[in-house]
Amino acid sequence: MVGCTQPRRVAAISIARYVAQLRQDKVGQEVGYAVRFDDTSNVNVTRLKYMTDGILLREIQANPLLEQYACILLDEAHERTLHGDVLFGLLKDIARKRRHSTTHMTNKDGNRSNGPEVLLP
Repeated sequence: MVGCTQPRRVAAISIARYVAQLRQDKVGQEVGYAVRFDDTSNVNVTRLKYMTDGILLREIQANPLLEQYACILLDEAHERTLHGDVLFGLLKDIARKRRHSTTHMTNKDGNRSNGPEVLLP
């Protein structure tokens, strides 16, 4: 599964709905979301899960290596939230332990030339 974090619940829900619509699918099938008090993802079916930063932090508490994810995307990383910064550090540690996992960070304009690029091992 691919996980994509969003700093706000409205963004996680609306992006999941939009991507599911583009795929001509329903939310909760291959595309799902998880926010506080609402989780439409299905472990057996969902391949792309949008969630808030806080949800991923809770998942790390239950599964410290995030073995259910092949890739994690930290979207809106430029916003520098407390949860996002903590996630960055934890995901860096997870990447060291799980050699076959991938973590990506995205910024507001998607243009990497305006700032430093940080590669996780």
